[in-house]
Order: sequence, then structure tokens, then C-alpha cells
Amino acid sequence: MITLLSHSLLLLYHFVFSFISSVSFAIICDVPKKTLVTGGVIGAIGWCGYWEMWSHGQSVFMSSLVCSLLLANISQICAIKFKNPLTVYFVPGLVPVVPGVTIYDAFRTLLLDEYGNSGKIFLNSFYGQ
Repeated sequence: MITLLSHSLLLLYHFVFSFISSVSFAIICDVPKKTLVTGGVIGAIGWCGYWEMWSHGQSVFMSSLVCSLLLANISQICAIKFKNPLTVYFVPGLVPVVPGVTIYDAFRTLLLDEYGNSGKIFLNSFYGQ
């Protein structure tokens, strides 16, 4: 029971901060104000899906791919329902899911001549832990 509660709180924590991240990026991209909350929720759902997959042993690449497809479908549904362009939901929602830090670390270690470490990071990002 305690494990379930702590997992739920951790998931809530991820949901809140990914919502803030998605809304902040939407504000920077100047999307319509009426789409901010929906875009934030879409981004939070995408990140929570990504985090769940990654924490259960899936690779960064596979987690990003599956959650990007999930985000595309949810964004399409919201675009039709609220009669807005798809991009006002998809672009802010995609920001938390992009595996930029992992790929950055792989290239950074490659440029620092740490070939073994770089190869390990590349393989972990595409094939899992």
C-alpha cells in the first residue's frame, strides 16, 4: 500500500511539473490562450506515459516513440473537438518527451574521446538499460 501511494505521489509530481513545462513552452510559442490548459494536460499525459515506460525498463528511444504516437492521437482528437490546428496541442505536448539530454550526453562523451562510455549511452538510449 505504501509503495502504491509513493508511486502515485511520484506520478502526480511528474504530471504537475510536465504540465508546467508544456504550458510554459506553449506560452513561448504564443499559442492561443484558450488551448493552454488542454495542451498542458496533453504534455503531462505524454510525459507520464514516457516516464512509466522508461521506469519499467524500456529504452529512451522506444518510450519517446510510443508516447509521441500517443500525443499525436490525443492532439488530433483535441484539434477536431475544439476546432483548432493540431500543432497548438502537439508541439507543446511533445516538448517533455524529446530525449535531448540523453543524446546530448552521448555526443558530449563522444567528443571528449570517451568512446566506450559514449557507445554505452547510445546503446542505452536506443535499446534500453
